[in-house]
Amino acid sequence: TKNDILLYSYLSAEPGANDPIESAVRFAAETDLEILKSRPNKHEVPGYKVTGFVPFNPNTKMSNATVVINETNEVFRVAKGAPQVIIKLVGGNDDAVHAVNTLAGRGLRALGIARTIPGDLETYELVGMITLLDPPRPDSAETIRRCNAYGVEVKMITGDQLIIAKEVAHRLGMSRVILDAGHLVDPDKSEEEVTQHCERADGFAQVIPEHKYRVVELLQKRGLLVGMTGDGVNDAPALKKANVGIAVHGCTDAARSAADIVLLAPGLSTIVDGITTSRAIFQRMR
Repeated sequence: TKNDILLYSYLSAEPGANDPIESAVRFAAETDLEILKSRPNKHEVPGYKVTGFVPFNPNTKMSNATVVINETNEVFRVAKGAPQVIIKLVGGNDDAVHAVNTLAGRGLRALGIARTIPGDLETYELVGMITLLDPPRPDSAETIRRCNAYGVEVKMITGDQLIIAKEVAHRLGMSRVILDAGHLVDPDKSEEEVTQHCERADGFAQVIPEHKYRVVELLQKRGLLVGMTGDGVNDAPALKKANVGIAVHGCTDAARSAADIVLLAPGLSTIVDGITTSRAIFQRMR
């Protein structure tokens, strides 16, 4: 049921994490579930005790919790993560794959929730999917258009699935030439071929942090000047490597110290101001 999905996703959400997805999951569960509304202690779920927690990891793309049911002392595990990872964990599910693709076509991101079957901590079954809408910022399309007008090419890099990335790119007025990030580290392709693909693509999907660095590296080898935005600890190497590292609003300290420019307000439109200002300075010097 809907309540099962909310309960299990709440159990596998990191308490107190300043992560938009975890906050959304916790808020949804606290708003809808009766047992979470009237509890004396905000850090506990009545009837359950979380004994172990593995936070979300960008490489495994899921978080894991080990939970004990107080009444029966039964132990089970819950996993929450990227749909393709959870579907693989439960041994495949065609309905789920279809649902995820249908949602993605509408630009909705899905998260899979699975729990272990009673008496076995290794075999998972699918509980269901949560849907999240992660729309681009209102000023993004305009920023991209202005960048292009100044001769700056914009590429989108996202951890989302390919089908969502294409939908978002389309909404932002970009072409839909989005590559799966696996292309960047494909051992069967020559460095030259990968670089060409990287240069021609409008974006990359299903990216893990290492891929960002790789994109910057390939484009710089072509003799291009590269600016890169980022907000997380994982983005720091790519921000440092880029000719201009841009830490966005609300970024971590690691990203801030690795970057050349730190944006203090939400949105990306300030980047264009940076381009115009720097060009004005350059003209004066010349």
